[in-house]
Amino acid sequence: MSGKCALVMAGGTGGHIFPGLAVAQALQQQGWRVHWLGGRGSRGQPSMESQLVPQHGVPLEMIDFGGLRGKGLATAVFLPLRLLKAFWQSIGVLRRVKPDVVVGLGGYITFPAGMMAVLMGKPLLLHEQNSVAGLANRVLAGVADRVFTTFPDVIRGAKWIGNPLREAFLRV
Repeated sequence: MSGKCALVMAGGTGGHIFPGLAVAQALQQQGWRVHWLGGRGSRGQPSMESQLVPQHGVPLEMIDFGGLRGKGLATAVFLPLRLLKAFWQSIGVLRRVKPDVVVGLGGYITFPAGMMAVLMGKPLLLHEQNSVAGLANRVLAGVADRVFTTFPDVIRGAKWIGNPLREAFLRV
């Protein structure tokens, strides 16, 4: 058992969460301790990751940050304050979990903790599942240690490796 710890960050949609679960499971099978960073949800609704991740035996850390698109002018106006709060909460999670590596799989939740991981000297790995990179991964790709993609030529300098698959899919 390596005793190393990884913090996996993904949220918002199953397109980010399920590949993140595949990565988490693979790391756990190699003896890593894995924690997940997700968002709390919004408008009284729990986030998708808060419903799915605990079912897979991965400890879940939550911060207050979510999507921007289609949320109205007030969300855009208060973005700087929301980001500051999310940065501060991310620092707390990183200090508490003490990951050896931080793995971002996209969704808005990836941005604040990814930036704080880099500032705290933690290796940051990213994986983009879509044929067009999302905003968080596009921004973080410039500061990440390694970037991987499902499709070729999505992010300059990224390594094309395909989409992580969960063990349950491989058993079908």
